[in-house]
Amino acid sequence: MNHAKLPVCVGLFLLVVTLSLGGCASPPPPPTPITVQLAWTHQAQFAGLYAADQKGYYAEEGLAPTFLESGATIDKFAPLLAGQAQFGLASADELILARAAGQPVRAIATIYRRSPIVFISLVEKGLTRPQDFVGKTIRVSDNVIPSLRAMMAWVGVTPDQYSEVKLSSDMARFGSGDVPVWGVYINSITVEILRAGYKINVVYPDDFGVHFYADTLFTTDDTIATNPKLVQRFLRATLKGWTYAVEHPDEVPALVLPYAPSADAELEYDRMLATLPLVNTGEDNIGWMKPEVWAAMEATLRQQGVVTAPLDVTQVYTLQFLQEIYSR
Repeated sequence: MNHAKLPVCVGLFLLVVTLSLGGCASPPPPPTPITVQLAWTHQAQFAGLYAADQKGYYAEEGLAPTFLESGATIDKFAPLLAGQAQFGLASADELILARAAGQPVRAIATIYRRSPIVFISLVEKGLTRPQDFVGKTIRVSDNVIPSLRAMMAWVGVTPDQYSEVKLSSDMARFGSGDVPVWGVYINSITVEILRAGYKINVVYPDDFGVHFYADTLFTTDDTIATNPKLVQRFLRATLKGWTYAVEHPDEVPALVLPYAPSADAELEYDRMLATLPLVNTGEDNIGWMKPEVWAAMEATLRQQGVVTAPLDVTQVYTLQFLQEIYSR
């Protein structure tokens, strides 16, 4: 035997064994499909979810998302309650009302920690505060009414001192001034009105004691109980995506286009700029929720007679997953 060549033979043998074992290794498991019910149609409003998808944050968590669009006539809670979606987005007041109606949905994080709902008017109307709305007609939608009534009550104005009317988002109608005050979203219709060249005054309910959370991530009690790790993985990736979107607003139009190919890139950029202060409020972490804000929202809705059924507001949300993610 040629002992001088033995180490080489042994080395070759080990290499072959190693390669053989490597070739037999199991492939990674396929990603878990999840479905997310959006609160509206595809736009910059959901930039953080798009970033989490396109930047690979969901893939890092072993998730493959599908996003479902919503609309004015779509029930955002139905897909989750039917098991057709695992996660969704809704305003905080909608979640309070759903829970009060017995629907087992629960918030896991709030993306819009300031409400996008504002009340706008043409500068020449001289309407700069809620008290100026007395005797005026105000354009509203169902999701605007709670904020309007709470704001007006805060300054001592009762509903019989102004009129409410529902109108489509027609900029020419706004420009005519025949309905002087419009309840709209700061990062949606307001952006389009400003781009059209109108000079406006903006009244924020948040400046008059009305602190409503808006776009809020939610799931069902059943998903939380049976698959808490899935909830944590989804939320961790989504918060990472929102952090990216906030830090790179110039990339948001490109993030939107794969889902809405006909989107106006400049409009989506402007929408994102208007969204930034709603998401990144300068306090706490993105997505964080405060129990006292939830309690105040429930109290406001109850004072208005919107919520009448008994409700433990602490069951509308959970801080469990935010605490787990941000404590690391």
